[in-house]
Amino acid sequence: MRHGSLPLLAVLLLLALAPSADAQPKDTLTIALVAHAPTLDPHMHFERVGILVNINMFDSLLHRSAKLAYEPALATSWKAINETTWEFKLRKGVRFHNGDTLTAEDVKFSFDRVLEPGKTTKKSPQYGNVRAIKEVRIVDPDTIHVVTDKPFPLLLERLVFFPIVPKKHVEKVGDDAFGASAPIGTGPWKFVEWKRDQYIRLDAHDGYWRGKPPFKHLIVRAIPEIATEVAELKTGGVDLMRNVPADLVPELKTGPQTYVSSTPILRVHQIELDMRSAPFDKKLVRQAANYAIDKQAIIQKLMGGLGQQVATVVQPPAFGFDAEVKPYPYDPPKARELLARAGYPNGVDVTLHSASVEFRPLFEAMAQMLTEVGIRVNTRMWDPGPAWNKFFQSEGKATNGIYFNWGNYSVFDADAVLHPLFHTEPGGWIGKWYTRVEGLDKLIDEGRSTLNQPQRKRTYSQIQRVIHEEAPAIFLFTQYDTLGIAKRVEYAARGDEWLWLFDAKPRR
Repeated sequence: MRHGSLPLLAVLLLLALAPSADAQPKDTLTIALVAHAPTLDPHMHFERVGILVNINMFDSLLHRSAKLAYEPALATSWKAINETTWEFKLRKGVRFHNGDTLTAEDVKFSFDRVLEPGKTTKKSPQYGNVRAIKEVRIVDPDTIHVVTDKPFPLLLERLVFFPIVPKKHVEKVGDDAFGASAPIGTGPWKFVEWKRDQYIRLDAHDGYWRGKPPFKHLIVRAIPEIATEVAELKTGGVDLMRNVPADLVPELKTGPQTYVSSTPILRVHQIELDMRSAPFDKKLVRQAANYAIDKQAIIQKLMGGLGQQVATVVQPPAFGFDAEVKPYPYDPPKARELLARAGYPNGVDVTLHSASVEFRPLFEAMAQMLTEVGIRVNTRMWDPGPAWNKFFQSEGKATNGIYFNWGNYSVFDADAVLHPLFHTEPGGWIGKWYTRVEGLDKLIDEGRSTLNQPQRKRTYSQIQRVIHEEAPAIFLFTQYDTLGIAKRVEYAARGDEWLWLFDAKPRR
């Protein structure tokens, strides 16, 4: 059989099996993600595709409304006792999916398993998010105190996504089973089945404290090919997909069974550069790379205008953003000049990696622009999954840089992008391998260690000036969350990039 052709019988069989527009049962909501996270344990990964599943299975102490305001969740109220202690009152009568009642012990255990690696669990990649928390004290069955080692201005932001897990259950089944086959939370849907790289099946938690979810069944399909996601949306195989390509937005907007919901979000794109070795150990080469890419052309031609160029990785909606720091302009002659001054008059060969399959056309266009000024790029495109996760979470010595995008854990603060991307401590995630900017760690620590907001703003302005000059990354643009949605479902994109599907409703 030739590649690209199918026997007639096989084609007819595929057509017969393809779901029609009304194939989804009315009580079932099916969404498409490009991949699944390696675990369903909400504390043991940092991937957006996993967070979007976790928030529908687990609750945190706080929630954020569609208008991005804090709302009570497992905590009904909170207040600062002093600069380093916050008091949280817990909601009474909340039940986990197995029927156990939520206790203060569960809340303390959830924090301890992230903050005390080796004592309660293997090390959490989210440790850096909450490492400022020194301890969680149980005051009484309905009250806890969260104590930080110094003033921690991001505490409430971080607690919007810090899922609470059941202590007795996790200790009984073990960490591995909890993440693979027995995850239990208090959220609107409970776990039923996971076929890795195929689908996750969840059922409504009828005892949910907010009330019954509007859909009885929630299915999360892993579909790595965007064209396949679009086809499934148009034919009724899925009800919702993310990151609709700009050229397909008009078609889905006017489709008989689909519509599009879009809104600006925090997610920022960058090419993180390995400053440890040539050629990006030289500032002039890193700056040349920033001048080489026409960000406005990419935003307009490949993103349908649904993006905004940024001067650094700090996004305009985030606290600490400094509009006085201006983006690198598109200037190929300047890029060539800097490259020559750096000792590469004949150019240099580099390898860049990515697993952002939704944005492959952007990656390839940027690689071509870099190549045209003499930074000759060999692109390696990975499928999102275990091999990429292993590569991305290691030293990455086979790479000169990685193109990816970062959503801040939906935290509207500069720290949520600066610390993971540029801090060199283990909690720094990418920065620990790539970034080598003298004095930057100290500035990032200062910004997250005071409640004095004007002082924090000054610190973040200084950081943005430093990283703009040192260019530890190619600074690109923010994007919109652009959802393709089946008309049988009523839902709207959120500014925090969550898929909070408790708000999704069957269209009457």
